[in-house]
Amino acid sequence: MTTVSFTIDGRPVTCERDSMLLDVALANGFDIPTLCHHPAVEPYGACRLCLVEIIQGRWSGVEASCTYPVRDEGMVVRTDSEKVRRYRRLNLELLLGRCPESETVKEMARKLGIETSRLAPVPQAGECVLCGLCVAVCQDQVGAGAIGFVGRGHERRVDTPYGEPSDVCIGCGACAEVCPTGCVRIVDDQANKIREIAPFHTRHNLLRCPECGKGYVAEKHLQHLARRLGDKAGILEACPVCRGRRRASELLKVYEKVLNTR
Repeated sequence: MTTVSFTIDGRPVTCERDSMLLDVALANGFDIPTLCHHPAVEPYGACRLCLVEIIQGRWSGVEASCTYPVRDEGMVVRTDSEKVRRYRRLNLELLLGRCPESETVKEMARKLGIETSRLAPVPQAGECVLCGLCVAVCQDQVGAGAIGFVGRGHERRVDTPYGEPSDVCIGCGACAEVCPTGCVRIVDDQANKIREIAPFHTRHNLLRCPECGKGYVAEKHLQHLARRLGDKAGILEACPVCRGRRRASELLKVYEKVLNTR
């Protein structure tokens, strides 16, 4: 393993060569804002909030740390220089213009002294910052490809094909799990046993846990997992809470048996 030594805000740091700078900074306790970074998804560099200033000899530049591989010994990284703050303020103002009602964006903007955007708000943009995390996780990790980018300019958005409920969505909710602003949501109607993935209006049959009776998984999602797990699919027959209780009960019995044999 080849390691690289450099400094972040004056502190010495060592990491494995080709590690992404943002991952290294976060692992070492540095606070760098980001909306489009998630460990389950390949770095995309969409939000441009994780910008840092990199100095190497006489050269300096501002780079997105999530897509910057660490390769140069002795480089100097500044996460909060005036140049970095200026670029972040500009990018946050753009995001605030797109999503003026997003509490996540507003909170990040307030930390840099921005209360309003000089840009006209995008009509009906909601809370989507076009980070692409939901699209990437659905395509690359789940393998469904139920959603994607459509439109151009200020009309660009994430949606299902033709804006219709998706036939290939499995209702897993991975898109909601990675969404940084809460734009994508799982809405479970326990009374009618229906799960909806909002705002894509895709609805699924919600299966109930045989032990507690609570709806816990979409039927298509369970079928998808069963195909992947094969003969181990039986572990999915109950909700996570009941499975945990069942496992704890089994371990307790084993523990009591061990104690009784002593």
